[in-house]
Amino acid sequence: MEFAALNEQANRKIYDGGDWCLEYATAPTAELSTSQGAIALFAFHGFARPLEDMLPISEVWPEPRLLISIHLPHHGNSLPALDALDSPISPQRLLEILTAIGRQEGVRTDTFDMIGYSIGGRVALSLLCEAPQQWSRIVLMAPDGLKKSLFYGLTVHTSLGRFLWFAIDRRAERVMLWTDRLLRWGWISKHLHAFGQFHLVNHGMRMMVWNGWRSHRLCWPSHTKIALAMKKTEGKVDVFFGEHDAVIPPSNGREIQRMVHSDSNVGFHLLPSGHGMLRKDILEHLVQRIFPT
Repeated sequence: MEFAALNEQANRKIYDGGDWCLEYATAPTAELSTSQGAIALFAFHGFARPLEDMLPISEVWPEPRLLISIHLPHHGNSLPALDALDSPISPQRLLEILTAIGRQEGVRTDTFDMIGYSIGGRVALSLLCEAPQQWSRIVLMAPDGLKKSLFYGLTVHTSLGRFLWFAIDRRAERVMLWTDRLLRWGWISKHLHAFGQFHLVNHGMRMMVWNGWRSHRLCWPSHTKIALAMKKTEGKVDVFFGEHDAVIPPSNGREIQRMVHSDSNVGFHLLPSGHGMLRKDILEHLVQRIFPT
């Protein structure tokens, strides 16, 4: 599904791996003179957003990098083979495709940097767990994947969840009317109401949610695996939460922070933001925390 108007789209490219096609766009940082032999900074955006969201990072990043923003599965033209629409993408397969994209762009493939925002943070966590030694710098912004909701687990991983989601799809208008009533009665929060309204707005979005959630079902490492990978990596890991984030609150990171508190290569930070962290002023705050000099 496309989330950017044609005049807002970057110069996108496609890598066709046979089982998966991934769409991406590149942007050199201001310090990069040539991409040949440079380090790639892979970037993963949030759910139901375009890859262009991550490109402004290149404007504030102080190291010479080729930023490669990847469209997540079922966003834009990142799609599985037509005969396998419900196939998940594994962290191992995703890393293979990223390496192939790196070769295609002429960057180094022995080491990468990556930055992931929201569900893109969950993808980044999965890649970190898949190959801790592959990454020299990892930045996680309001990362999903540290707390799984009962509704998500039921929907994505069970036959009952499949039945319920498609039942919701068939009766979406009625469901949305009920969410309005529940909000008026004070039985659900404004955040939960807005979440439902956004994800149920039309059939295309409901199928986007289904396919998008299902395609990432192998990208959900346990806290134990995450903590072990953070300890194994020789790179620097920085995890950011927004002080006012109601979607992925800072409390989601407390258990991981406790598990890795003695590791000097892992830093946890708060930003003066809600869930929307991709504004230039917030990105500048982020960069100042990572590169204090």
